[in-house]
Amino acid sequence: MVFLCEVFAFPMALIEWRKEGEDVILPGDDPHVSVQSRGGPMKFELSSWLQIEGASPRDSGTYRCIARNDLGSVSATAVLGVLGPEDMSAYVRDSMVEMTDMMDYSPSRNYEEDYY
Repeated sequence: MVFLCEVFAFPMALIEWRKEGEDVILPGDDPHVSVQSRGGPMKFELSSWLQIEGASPRDSGTYRCIARNDLGSVSATAVLGVLGPEDMSAYVRDSMVEMTDMMDYSPSRNYEEDYY
């Protein structure tokens, strides 16, 4: 899973990532979380990525990208929801029921017929 944050600022901004409810600037000491940043390609542009390898339900939450320079700060948030295997199978089952209802599925319907 990757979140991207792009900032155009003069003077150049610094970007930090945080997860709501935690008092640590990411990546912290978590080996499956990494942050990368680079300048450009446009003048005064900074791009930063927050990457979570092998995201699990414990990674669910609200993430915030905060850009700061001498003139102030601005932030943007994104919400990540990760389903566990048991939740995923329930989600797929419910989605299939919903799609079947929308298609007005009938086992006796002849799908070999052409409808023009």
